[in-house]
Amino acid sequence: MVRILIVAFDGLQPSQISPERMPNVNRLADQGVRFLHNHCVFPTVTRTNSASLVTGVNPGTHGITANKSVFTDIDAEEVVDALVPQLSEINHQTDGNLLFVPTLGELIGSENLKWASAIGGTSGNAFVQHPNADKHGHLVMHPEFTNPPEHHGIIEERFGKWPPKNAPAAELVIRTADVAMEYALEQNPDVLMVWFPEPDTSQHAFGVDSAEAQEMYTLADGQLRRLLEAICRDDVTPDTFIVSDHGYSTIDEVIDVPAKLADAGFAVAGKSQSPEIIIAENGGSVLLYIPNEKTGVGTRLIEWLVDQPWVGAIATDIDQVRSEEFTSLKSLGLVGTRSPDIAVTLRSSLTGKASPNVASGAAAGGQVGVGSHGGGSSAEMHNTLIAHGPSFKSGVNSYLPSGNIDVLPTILTLLGLHVPDHVQGRVLREALSNSETVPTNIQPALVEHGSSRLATFGNYSYLCEFG
Repeated sequence: MVRILIVAFDGLQPSQISPERMPNVNRLADQGVRFLHNHCVFPTVTRTNSASLVTGVNPGTHGITANKSVFTDIDAEEVVDALVPQLSEINHQTDGNLLFVPTLGELIGSENLKWASAIGGTSGNAFVQHPNADKHGHLVMHPEFTNPPEHHGIIEERFGKWPPKNAPAAELVIRTADVAMEYALEQNPDVLMVWFPEPDTSQHAFGVDSAEAQEMYTLADGQLRRLLEAICRDDVTPDTFIVSDHGYSTIDEVIDVPAKLADAGFAVAGKSQSPEIIIAENGGSVLLYIPNEKTGVGTRLIEWLVDQPWVGAIATDIDQVRSEEFTSLKSLGLVGTRSPDIAVTLRSSLTGKASPNVASGAAAGGQVGVGSHGGGSSAEMHNTLIAHGPSFKSGVNSYLPSGNIDVLPTILTLLGLHVPDHVQGRVLREALSNSETVPTNIQPALVEHGSSRLATFGNYSYLCEFG
């Protein structure tokens, strides 16, 4: 019996939910709790936020610091695109410790509860959600693999080959729902995650809130209705979380960051046999690694970066350059074994009138006019979180700061399980039906912190705008 349902709409912004476009999601929000001040983690990329959703910690703590990053504990100079088979190889190489903390699947598995997931996004997104699913008798399903692997052939024999992830990804959205309803539910999971690849796929291809994207998140909304009907046939109403991994921005300039640095005289990986800087590009942000900081290249690099018109904000913990002018990596949740030396957001600006959800800016890759993410604009940092079900209040709009890292501790609490001490998220008690009334219409204070703004909730903070 599904007790917890997590449904992700990749790249869905809160402003894109309406009765006309997404009637089913909108109904759940009206009957449940809308978190109107919700944030993803930085960088605003999928695999990083997927890992934070299922671990309840920031990227530096779980170790998936970006879609593209350097696993410094494995190789100090190789930029890894976090996909299968690279991730599965690293997980094997580290004896199951691709992530530095346990996932939700592992935590509930130790209590004899079951996890299943059907993921229509990237292979890396699916893998990081539960790298060791096979060791717990759980199931992760993706078009390219299953964990355990023996399910892959069975699923393809039953449903046919998975549709390709073309834009628009209509067939893949429907197949993801089909597999979730007709295969995952047969595994009788306690927690089920379903991840739709839209509107992300279409916003990358056609633009933010384009006609194609609108059609896809309406289609995905209909698949949510089918899924809920299948789960509720036995008079079961799960506690449901509607989430997205990040928001979006529109590209108005494409920056070739390696070429810019090379032209400035820096020895960069890919253009020099003795690189002094390793560059990991992630759309609206870039992570920079310096294998040998004793040369002083970090200081020279930051002095150069601050003068570049395409640079938005800079974060670093390099001792020689730390000052109030720069955000610390710690404040971004990026400190850990695989930390970069410098994180840079590319220039961005809000373009919508009185809306945090419309922004444009430069990006490392892509093309002008289409959607991107990875940066620190409000439009990219603000994402979707809705909670609905018997454990939640009804008809509540919460302005209290919340984030992707709060999903895991809240789910553990709903299941009656202990929240481990290492978890950095909080339980969303203001949303729970059995909690005391919490004033949810309070606008949180914004505190200036270098070039970022942090929304504070007690001693707990979320990055609202980094750039």
